[in-house]
Amino acid sequence: MQNNPTARLRIWQQNLNTSSDAQHCILSGPQTARDWDVVAIQEPTTGTKGNTGATPDWHVVYPTQRYTHTKRSRAVTLVHTRLNTNSWRQVPFPSADVVVIQFFGTLGKLTLFNVYNGG
Repeated sequence: MQNNPTARLRIWQQNLNTSSDAQHCILSGPQTARDWDVVAIQEPTTGTKGNTGATPDWHVVYPTQRYTHTKRSRAVTLVHTRLNTNSWRQVPFPSADVVVIQFFGTLGKLTLFNVYNGG
């Protein structure tokens, strides 16, 4: 995994229903940072400025339309810092509830859509 981080990508997806306890358990659990490369969260806990919490192990990726919509974003994606930032990029998407990230590696491209779908 360390030598070729994009040959295998381990992804955890979960709707947290804005539960700070659930988010804390995921982020503070020792297995999360060790066993997962990407954590796709819907309905994360956010502070008064709309930011979510994360440990230093993660790059927090918010929707590209985060600041142009009045509602808070209901999707956030965490990308582990062990993945080289040259091996992935955020793709603009016209929604405050969608995060799109494209990963690049020896096996080609993978586009990950993290979507909050409220109904």
